[in-house]
Amino acid sequence: MSDKRTEKTEQTPIPATKIIAQNQEVSKQGFPVNMKLALLLGLISFIVYANTLKNGYTLDDYYAITNNNIVTKGMSAIPELLFTPYHRGNFIATNDLYRPLSLVMFAAEYQLFGNNPAPAHFLNVLLFICSVILLFLFFDKLFERKKTAVAFIAALLFAVHPIHTEVVANIKSRDELLCFSFAFLSLNIFLKYVNTGKVVQLFAGTFCFFLSLLSKETVITFLAVIPLIFFFYRNENKKRSAYITISIITAAVIFLAIRFSVLNSYNANSIEKINVINNSLAKEGLSSVSRIATAILILGYYLKLLFVPYPLICDYGFNAISYVTFSNPGVLISLAFYIFLAIFSVKLFLKNHKNPFAFGIFFFLITVSLFSNIPFLIGTAMGERLLFFPSAGFCFLIALMMERVAGRTNESNLSIIKNKKILGMLIPVMLVFIVITINRNSEWLNNYTLYTTDIKSSPQSGKLNLWLGLELITNIEKEEKDTSKQKEIRNEGIDYLRKSIAIYPDIPIAHAGLCDAYFRMGQYDSAEVHGIKAISLDPNSVLTLKNLGGIYFIKKDYTKAIEMSRKQIKLKTDSADPYANIAACFLSLGKVDSGIYYLNESILVDPTYNRSFEFLSMAYKSIGKTDSSKKYEAIAQKMNPGFKL
Repeated sequence: MSDKRTEKTEQTPIPATKIIAQNQEVSKQGFPVNMKLALLLGLISFIVYANTLKNGYTLDDYYAITNNNIVTKGMSAIPELLFTPYHRGNFIATNDLYRPLSLVMFAAEYQLFGNNPAPAHFLNVLLFICSVILLFLFFDKLFERKKTAVAFIAALLFAVHPIHTEVVANIKSRDELLCFSFAFLSLNIFLKYVNTGKVVQLFAGTFCFFLSLLSKETVITFLAVIPLIFFFYRNENKKRSAYITISIITAAVIFLAIRFSVLNSYNANSIEKINVINNSLAKEGLSSVSRIATAILILGYYLKLLFVPYPLICDYGFNAISYVTFSNPGVLISLAFYIFLAIFSVKLFLKNHKNPFAFGIFFFLITVSLFSNIPFLIGTAMGERLLFFPSAGFCFLIALMMERVAGRTNESNLSIIKNKKILGMLIPVMLVFIVITINRNSEWLNNYTLYTTDIKSSPQSGKLNLWLGLELITNIEKEEKDTSKQKEIRNEGIDYLRKSIAIYPDIPIAHAGLCDAYFRMGQYDSAEVHGIKAISLDPNSVLTLKNLGGIYFIKKDYTKAIEMSRKQIKLKTDSADPYANIAACFLSLGKVDSGIYYLNESILVDPTYNRSFEFLSMAYKSIGKTDSSKKYEAIAQKMNPGFKL
């Protein structure tokens, strides 16, 4: 009887849940080893990124948070953010994005903590810890806890890899962190659903995938990754795999429909020409051969950064990467490597549909393909943040190679980590990566440290020269109290802005910055030249319209000054300054009634704007209304004790 039972057991496949239970290593206290490893990964991740907590706002943090007039409303703006294009709170774009989830978080944080970057950096680190742990748990579950050591090494490499510094240190990249966390949370839940068949888990996994889409649309590549996982690597139940696939496709369709509706309602859904300053591959006249060759070279740069993550640069815009053709050795090497990866992975897959190496390569190729700029151009030529998803596949492949070196590919426990060969490879790489990561985090302290560091590695970058120039003349100069040093800083900033224009002449913000700098220096002719150029490139530049209004007022061209200020009012209705400027023009023309009218309008817009009261006191004095003049003079003096009529 017992023999028959044994025979029957051998013929019946063991359920995946039992395999997991059998392979689960438990400590004496009953705490699972994989949970201990997850906590260890979380601790390492925190240690590596702890020094970001002292950093300020950098790069796109300003347009996503501090300068976003919707986000700064706080939690009351959350309903608005859910149905508003991504950039709408900062500027109007006709080809905008829809990523509401990170903005909702920023609004809540602004409500709770105000203009304080420290809590936001802490949440970024916390989300990165979640990303690392969820990645480990996914790899561990995917191969039914038979490759726990590989999963741990992969997640460990992911945790310390310097390529992720941009995502963690730049608060704005919360969208990437949320996208990744929800994507891998959905995968972990779907793996449970495959084993249990509980419908609630199917819905939970689908909801998490939908949240990932709301965070950042680039997770759309998982429409290929998820069927690959559940029809080939975890295919115990084809019906459940089909349900998962149908569910994520449905979620994607719903997201795309909402996205289209929101963007279309704001006329922000048009296909616009990509700005070449952001993506050099969009340059007019660039041959398709050179564009594709350069794109392939960039794919090679991605591989280089995964193996050797140095130097790291915050922007790879125009002129940071030179155009090449297929005669370039780097292009040929990159092309050959990617072709090899594709062919090798297909061969492995055809031989064994559950080959982990094939999965790692497929995951990397699928997720990186979206950023290749080959089938279609994206908003940037290259970006370190774009490797956040693909690097997971890369780290998994490196872990598998280490396992192969150890020669113990069938072990389910963690003993292979103690292998001297693995430790000899892992420890040096870990130490180097940790040092680079911590150092790079410190370079993200603020814009000035970031730009001055990165421009040394990429001196011909149009955007880095632009950003450093603007930082010098708009922020660093104001912080300096010594007037002679202020002048030096301003001149240095002007030099960087002029270099950015020499690299790419049609950068509107560079001309706007020069217009502002020259205006404050009293060089009105130079200011006017760059102001006119800036407006021709970007008619919606409020700062330039303001400066041109001031320039024309000084030159006594009151008609043009009024024209500039009226355009400014159309773009920014909540500013009293253009009303006061128009009033000053009318007062100079002797049209006192019109001047007083616009001064009263400026007070309605902003009752705290002292210039309006100063001008009103002067206007009423000029027409002999002494009582009114004294009334507004008194108000002006309360606001500005130094004012004297």
